[in-house]
Amino acid sequence: FYDIYSPDVRCGRGASTSGPETKTATVVAGDEIGFVPMEPYIIYHNGPGQAYLSRATTENISDYEGDGDWFKIGSIGAKNDTWWLTRDQTGMNFTVPASTPPGQYLVRVEHLYVRSPFNTTQFYISCAQIEVLPGGGDKATAEPRMPDPEYLVKFPGAYDLSDPGIWVAENIYDWPSSGLLDYKAPGPPVWTG
Repeated sequence: FYDIYSPDVRCGRGASTSGPETKTATVVAGDEIGFVPMEPYIIYHNGPGQAYLSRATTENISDYEGDGDWFKIGSIGAKNDTWWLTRDQTGMNFTVPASTPPGQYLVRVEHLYVRSPFNTTQFYISCAQIEVLPGGGDKATAEPRMPDPEYLVKFPGAYDLSDPGIWVAENIYDWPSSGLLDYKAPGPPVWTG
């Protein structure tokens, strides 16, 4: 997927946010959620991973198209100057901030295969439906609140092809990579609650 100005950038090309067999997972605020790739069951391409949440603006999550505000809950970058933390992994895990208000959300995960030629960075994107419940135990002390405006973006609109995290320096594309610790992922800062 290359067209970051298409509505498909929300959940992937040809994907839908819901369907007749779509289930909604229950998550407690403060819990970790994970995503695993389809065949070959590992993250093959070089690049970062990120996750976002968008609270449904409809009564039922299955009617929500993801056209509301999104906030980033995690970003996975470089292990060191020459190796991405996502490379050859069987999935990515992210924590739903403990102060996330209860409700229905789309969770969006993306893996970027970052490349140097203009408009060649590839986006691997998927969404899932979750119901966030109030945090329990030691997580119950977090006061529920939505992120401030500087953390909110819309898809499309959150990224531009000229963002340095999308149109990257040539040495990041070359194999073996170098300079990865200088990489800055596109989008807003991570909201931790």
